[in-house]
Amino acid sequence: MSINFYYLIPAIILLWMPRHWLRVGRSAARKLGLARRNRKRDFVRIRESGDNRVNFGEEFKKPRNYIDFMRALLGGLMLIGNPEWGIDSCFGSSGGAGSPSQGMFIFELQIALVTIGVLRQFVRFEGRVTFYAPLFYFAGLAIALCGFGAGFFAFLLVWVFNSALPIPPVGFLTVYSLFLMLLGMLFQGLRNYYVYTAVILFLLPVVVSLMARRSLALFNKKIK
Repeated sequence: MSINFYYLIPAIILLWMPRHWLRVGRSAARKLGLARRNRKRDFVRIRESGDNRVNFGEEFKKPRNYIDFMRALLGGLMLIGNPEWGIDSCFGSSGGAGSPSQGMFIFELQIALVTIGVLRQFVRFEGRVTFYAPLFYFAGLAIALCGFGAGFFAFLLVWVFNSALPIPPVGFLTVYSLFLMLLGMLFQGLRNYYVYTAVILFLLPVVVSLMARRSLALFNKKIK
């Protein structure tokens, strides 16, 4: 097995970097007086209402959501590869196609690295353990794991569904995983294990939050 470390190291950084590390840029902007001051008022109004349903307008106004999407997409593509886009995985089989056992080992290694990234996104320790729903991170990762067709249309359909029937993050991820599984099997076939892996990983925050009897939170501006 060959390893392209020029792909592997950036992929790990992009996939494993917790979202709250992006606060560094916001803190610098605040010191320069460039931060938006009206967000705190909006956030207080939304949270005091007790409505934790996923809101289209709110989520698509958050710049860091797009950063999450891009880093998950780029990191996933460098780790998994995409022959249709001419992108090779950072892991390669020695001597051509390689043996089935070597291919399975590469698959397991890729999934292990992705799983660590997912855990670092939805579990956060800030005085206590909090579970988050990394919606846009999952959207980018879905395209990397399941292909553009399944990943894009699953994310599109879940937002259409949510616009008609607003649901909390647990329901959002559940419906999203269902769409992703159906479209993944349609676009990639029934024997694509990356699709099933993506569905399991995207349901992981749902299962953990239900077992812990805690709701999934959305990424919002932290009030100090």
